[in-house]
Amino acid sequence: MDQITVTTFTDPMMGLTYEMEPIYEKLQKNFPDIEFRWVMSLLVRDVSDFMLPGETIRQYNSRLAKIYEREEIVGGLPIRMPDLRLFDEEHRSSLPLNLAYKAAQLTDPGKADAFLRNLRHATVVDVLPTTHFDEILKVVRQTGIDEEAFIQHYENGSAETALEKDLALGQKLDIQSLPAFVVSCGEKAALVRSLIGYEDFVSVIAELTDGKVMPMKPL
Repeated sequence: MDQITVTTFTDPMMGLTYEMEPIYEKLQKNFPDIEFRWVMSLLVRDVSDFMLPGETIRQYNSRLAKIYEREEIVGGLPIRMPDLRLFDEEHRSSLPLNLAYKAAQLTDPGKADAFLRNLRHATVVDVLPTTHFDEILKVVRQTGIDEEAFIQHYENGSAETALEKDLALGQKLDIQSLPAFVVSCGEKAALVRSLIGYEDFVSVIAELTDGKVMPMKPL
């Protein structure tokens, strides 16, 4: 049977992807051979794109915190953000987080997905200003990635080139909202443009495999 892959178009800052972690874990448990891939999609190119007229960045952070907290309903994972400081005048984009994942992939592919999860948790759970490079480096060290090599990839343009390829893929598939998903098996694939639950993933996998791949039953 061909490899089943779930590719998620996301941004490391996304609370919705954090809330989907129980769904990913259930898929991993019930489809042991499933593979997960992550395509960086740069949710916030500039914070002004999301700000209301007359709103300051500090006020936007407060409003964003409430958006994060409402996303708790998706997976039931608690989100509490009493003092979100993700954006400021010098850190207006989620670009550093997206570049960081690509730099991690280039530096240590085996640890890159753990780095992404740690970066997501630093942002959503620990409420750290991960748009700041020093906070990103803390996650690099936490994950056990070579810091010097990571910085080299982050700064020499290689991470940027890799990110451009991710963004081009999202543009090619006309991804308009995040997260979005491509579920594939062999030459068959399904593009899912909206948030879905575990049972929806199971249905898509069953359709792609003509019902030959179903969740493992408990022994």
